[in-house]
Amino acid sequence: MSLSNCPRCGKVYTPVPGGRELCQSCLQKEEEEYKKVFQFMTSRPSATAQEIAAETQVDLKDILRFVRENRLQLVKSDPSLKCENCGNSILVGKICANCRKKLGENLKKDIDKMKRDIHKTTENYSISRDKQSGNIVRRKKP
Repeated sequence: MSLSNCPRCGKVYTPVPGGRELCQSCLQKEEEEYKKVFQFMTSRPSATAQEIAAETQVDLKDILRFVRENRLQLVKSDPSLKCENCGNSILVGKICANCRKKLGENLKKDIDKMKRDIHKTTENYSISRDKQSGNIVRRKKP
């Protein structure tokens, strides 16, 4: 069992694998802040992150983190929320739609290249079963 210090309050806590790196009381406070922001946004959906922070007394960094985690989506673009790749303003997530599209295309190209490379290496070999041992063997084609 490992122990860590909560980055928010400094208390010692046992981290949960795959969970937020906060103690239980800070997780509850964060959830309360999220609910406060969410309720405010239902009444004023076009508010900017700065306006939400001023009205709800929730730290701007926490609001922007909620947006980056896809828990909230801003209606108006916010100058402090930028794409991590190109720097353009975004409404939700970490990267803009253009960069997300380019990333998907690049991933597809890389996967296709990897498939071709694997096919090239396997086409030079034949796979058969050894008659004496019964094991599957791979032999280089002449």
